[in-house]
Order: sequence, then structure tokens, then C-alpha cells
Amino acid sequence: MSTERTLEWDIDVSILNNRFIMGEMIKVLGIAAGITAAFVLLISLPAILDGTVTSNSSNARGMKYALILVGITFLLTALFIFAYYGNRYSLSYTLDSKGVSTITREEQRNRNHKLNFLIVIMGILARSPSAAGAGLLASSHQNQDVKWKKVRKAVFYPARNTITLSAGYGEKSIVFCTGENYSRTAEFARSNCPENCKIIEK
Repeated sequence: MSTERTLEWDIDVSILNNRFIMGEMIKVLGIAAGITAAFVLLISLPAILDGTVTSNSSNARGMKYALILVGITFLLTALFIFAYYGNRYSLSYTLDSKGVSTITREEQRNRNHKLNFLIVIMGILARSPSAAGAGLLASSHQNQDVKWKKVRKAVFYPARNTITLSAGYGEKSIVFCTGENYSRTAEFARSNCPENCKIIEK
């Protein structure tokens, strides 16, 4: 067990050139895109079953439009994040003997609430399930707590000063460290992970 009881720090993380944040963003947008695809498929199902879908049919055009819309959503989201957030995301971490707490700092949280509310309203007005879904999903991921006893895999990325902790049912915590505190945090995480936790060095 680590001799330190608690580790705490604040960090501003780059968004667009951070593979971990972009991965989570793509996951959220991917779920929203899946909702859109399912919606389009449900509408087009009768024509698909009847075999009346052709490249020139309205259903086929609707599918193409949905795919184009998803692509535009990805692009506009990246551009808007850069403009709205200044390509920085403000987080606070607390690691103790119980687990890891990831907290979106107050100023960042207020920005997120405004943005997510706007995305949901625009999605509803534009009749876009993908946009509304992305806003709702993002609203539910402001803060996160992961208990050490639930951690099943810990992956360490010393070159990126980052640690990922995977628990059950898709629960995951991404710990962004500074260059100064990475080694101490990695040691703390290793000593608190349960015996059945899989440790991986990248």
C-alpha cells in the first residue's frame, strides 16, 4: 500500500490532440450516430423488406443524407470544441485508498451545461436524434468515481503521463497526470489496485 493517503491535483488537458479524450468523444458521437442509423433503418425497414429500395429511391437518399449528417456532425463538433473551449478541458483529480474521483472544475462544468443544453434543444428543433443524444450523453458524464476494488485492468502510458483504469460494465477512468506527478501517481495506482487487476505498460 502506498505511504501517501491522498493525491490531489488540477490539470488542463488538450482536447483535439489528445487520443484519450478524442476516443471518448468519438464513442459518445458513435452512440448518437447509432441512434440515428437505427432510426433511419426503422423508417426504411418496410421498403427493405419489400425489396423496393434502389439507389434512386427516397429511402436510399434518406440513408445517404443521414450518413452525411453524421460526418458533418463530427467535423462541426471538432471545430466548435476548439472555438468554444479553446482546446482545453479543466479537470481535478483525487486519489485515495477508496478510489479515483474525476471532477470537472466549476467553470468548465458551467460551460458544459450551457453547451449540452444548447445541443439538446438544437437537436430537438432540427429533429436530429444524433445531436440530442450526444447532448444528453455528455451531460451525464461530468464527474466520475471509480472504486479500486472494482478495477480489473490498469494501463500505464508513461510517455503520455496517462493511466486508464477499467472496471466492470464499461466503467472507465482516464487519469491525466502532469510530468511531475506521473511516477508518484502510477506507484499509488499500482499499490491500490486489487490482486486480480491486470497491469499493462504501454
